[in-house]
Amino acid sequence: MSTVQSLDRAIELLRLISANYREGERLSDLVKASQLAQPTVHRLLKQLVEGGLVMQDADRRYRLGHFAYELGLAAASHFGLRQQCAPFLARISQETGDTAFLVVRSGTDSFCLDRQSGAFPIQVLTVEVGKRRPLGIGGGGLALLSFMPEAELPAVLTRIAPHLKPYGGLTRSILLKLVAQARERGYAAITDYAVAGVTSVGVPIRDRTGQVLGAISVSAIASRMADREAMV
Repeated sequence: MSTVQSLDRAIELLRLISANYREGERLSDLVKASQLAQPTVHRLLKQLVEGGLVMQDADRRYRLGHFAYELGLAAASHFGLRQQCAPFLARISQETGDTAFLVVRSGTDSFCLDRQSGAFPIQVLTVEVGKRRPLGIGGGGLALLSFMPEAELPAVLTRIAPHLKPYGGLTRSILLKLVAQARERGYAAITDYAVAGVTSVGVPIRDRTGQVLGAISVSAIASRMADREAMV
């Protein structure tokens, strides 16, 4: 196995572990999710544990390690998108009355950086801060997928396709239709597929060159969002 291939596989294991950071991941779960041979997964995990990026708890579940935490703190010092967007996220949640989310792309996943709740009595807290989901899930994830460079889309769809079914039976073909709709309208909208009975609307955040840095989305119960989508 080449060094580059080993690195790619180790990064994928880190993504899987971070996706379930609260409960941790068992070896068998990582083998199934990564579709790698058990000896390969075990060897890579051993190296990640030795490097401090991963730890194994008393229940033999793998979690992110102390060095991953240290890297996160170091990266936060120059990754200021959350701080830059915080006042806008607060204003959006206040004006809509609903929950607003800030998400960024992480490989083929979306990663929730922040969320702010509005004043409407029923708040839709579809994803926690620090949680990752496949691109295309939720309004923010769909916005990131829809407005990424066209050349990247086929490969990303191939990677995420096996992980879509748990999200309301979402498929690659359905996702392609939602992407086409988002590009036509200039914003993403998705109903039921992330959470039943919920609609999420998302828009991309771009830098001065037009590159997508992240996305902001608003989620609400579908009946409430039906007449308010354009406003949101």
